[in-house]
Amino acid sequence: MRIVLRNAVLLFAFSLFAQLASADVSGNWTFAVSLGDAGNGNAEITMAQEAAGKISGSYSGQLANGPITGSYEGNNFEFAFSSDALGVDITYRGELEDDGTVKGSVIVQGQSMGTFTGKKKM
Repeated sequence: MRIVLRNAVLLFAFSLFAQLASADVSGNWTFAVSLGDAGNGNAEITMAQEAAGKISGSYSGQLANGPITGSYEGNNFEFAFSSDALGVDITYRGELEDDGTVKGSVIVQGQSMGTFTGKKKM
């Protein structure tokens, strides 16, 4: 009985630690986006982390204005939205850095088309 109780406590502590280890990318962000020859610009992103590793929110920038959906795990996140201007879905795949910024890739039709860095608005 003692071993079962100890294992249950260890399992609970591990699951709690795993949940706390996930990065928190919730909030309002400003992303500096570089698309190489296609140009540079800024985007305003709002992200909300939901249960089961899901992200929801909104994107406002030169590529589109509208809702985003995505996921997160640990320090990594990904979200996508539809760009009517380009007629394709665009995916942002990034990582929360130790200094609280984010950076990653902009992916269009399965290919990396640029990069982004982001800072959380205070």
